[in-house]
Amino acid sequence: MQSKTSQDLRVVSSHQELEVLRRRLHDTTLQTLEYIANAGTLGAGADLERVMRLAAREATELRYLLEGVVDDDPKGLATTLRSVVDDAMAFAEHDIQLALGPMDSSLDALTTIEIAGAVREALTNARKHSGASRVVVYAEEQDCCALVTVTDNGRGADLATARRGLGLAHSIKARCERLGGSADIATSPGDGFKITLRVGAPARSAA
Repeated sequence: MQSKTSQDLRVVSSHQELEVLRRRLHDTTLQTLEYIANAGTLGAGADLERVMRLAAREATELRYLLEGVVDDDPKGLATTLRSVVDDAMAFAEHDIQLALGPMDSSLDALTTIEIAGAVREALTNARKHSGASRVVVYAEEQDCCALVTVTDNGRGADLATARRGLGLAHSIKARCERLGGSADIATSPGDGFKITLRVGAPARSAA
């Protein structure tokens, strides 16, 4: 990755940006580092493969976060989602499509980063658990509001009995809630998953 010069960077000065960044570092980065530190004391009992996966995921998350925060020309939601989908396609054996509705680039950088992180986790869950042959990401963005759906044609699940993993509860729902939005998960056996992310005034009124 090409290093950035001082002319390429900006100072994070908005109180809202600082608050979102603080919560992000506390909720995810700090927890991951503490887990890794504790695993180091377990010796032979540590799940080293899990530690490595967590460290790699956190490194990726921090790279996206820092690029979005300090880049003087932050990427919009459409461009960011294209990058997320391209990254996911490098690991997936199924087809992933990105469909864009109206996009006015009105979201701030940190909101864009958090939405992208939720989509990335949804795509990871689809790759690992859905058994899908196709996943479609749809997004629209207008007047500082966003609607994003991630839909797969996989095996689905019964949410009444299924055990929800950390990815759905923390990386997807918590991200949207931190932004004042919501994340809805719809699925049934044989019907795949549809994850709907809403951020902005319509999302709050709908919630």
